[in-house]
Amino acid sequence: MEGFTVNLKEFQLGDVLQFLGRVKKSGVLKITGDTNGEIYLKDGLVVHAVDGTEKGMDALMNLSFTNLEIGSFEIGVACPNQTISEDLGKLTETIEKRRIEFEEVKKKMPPIDTILAKSTRDLESAVALRRTDWQILALIDGKRKLGDVITESKLGGFEATKTITWLMEQGLICEPAEAQRVMAELTKFLGIVFEDFGRNGLSWLKQWAGLDPNNKKIIDALNINEETFEIETVAEINSDKIRDALKSFTEFINSEGKKVYGKVLFKKKFQSFKQKV
Repeated sequence: MEGFTVNLKEFQLGDVLQFLGRVKKSGVLKITGDTNGEIYLKDGLVVHAVDGTEKGMDALMNLSFTNLEIGSFEIGVACPNQTISEDLGKLTETIEKRRIEFEEVKKKMPPIDTILAKSTRDLESAVALRRTDWQILALIDGKRKLGDVITESKLGGFEATKTITWLMEQGLICEPAEAQRVMAELTKFLGIVFEDFGRNGLSWLKQWAGLDPNNKKIIDALNINEETFEIETVAEINSDKIRDALKSFTEFINSEGKKVYGKVLFKKKFQSFKQKV
């Protein structure tokens, strides 16, 4: 077997590594894309990875969770340093666990076109910063979009996303327009509810609001015209509460909708609704 080139837009990086593991090849897989890097194998085992910033498992994770384009495998290239020692099966399991972690982290991220800024509020305690934290902070200027920050940091999607989320949780960076954005998301969500379910949607909303005081606070922040279904924001709500509310109300709709439309018809309507939201 000689070297080869693979389109990583069509094939998963993990599948390519599994293939090289089965044929027990030694060499380097050079990768280009949003993050460039190299993955070294010895007798089919991944033994080292670099991405220009990180090395070892961190580099491999960055390369696994970013938009890649081309992978070129050069056979027989010696590994300069061993930083990974897990067998391929364990390695695949680790990548899958990190993938799940990454998906959870991404849920906390604002949209990719969001503009972030450094926070001006006083912190309750000192925060120790890592090199990656400084790399991200240097790019947060109140002008760059989130997607540009991730790309220009050259940390890779996995590490950059984790770092940005951590900095937001520590109160070091913020989204100045977050309140307006999440309220817009709420009104858009309810607009789809009314569009798909009409007065049933309005009835469910009132029932759901009566289940919990926090639900009622969400509804009290809006002025809903019950004739035209037009929605006006009259107050702002914490973004985490809105996210929880959207999930809770979606579950409520799924429960109540079957009683109104029947299981078969509602299943189709609910699937269409979820695609829209």
